Amino acid sequence: WDTLAAMDLGSADTGKVLTVVSALTGSDAVSRRLAELGIRPGARLRILSRTSGGGAIVAIGDDRLAVSHAILTSVEVTDHVPAHG
Repeated sequence: WDTLAAMDLGSADTGKVLTVVSALTGSDAVSRRLAELGIRPGARLRILSRTSGGGAIVAIGDDRLAVSHAILTSVEVTDHVPAHG
């Protein structure tokens, strides 16, 4: 991963396709749940809209998730597409 381009999901632009680098929430249970929902390293997602409480609606494939501000700031993303091979 290009660590220079990494940012937390809360700082990312709405509508931009991003790749998850890590999702370190401080709680194993929450991190596991995020992985079950598709928010795990390598996943591609984008923020569809922001909520009034500081959270966001996030698209992962065909799924839409409401994510709190605390979760947004614990997920590290990059707009850099990793090379395959």
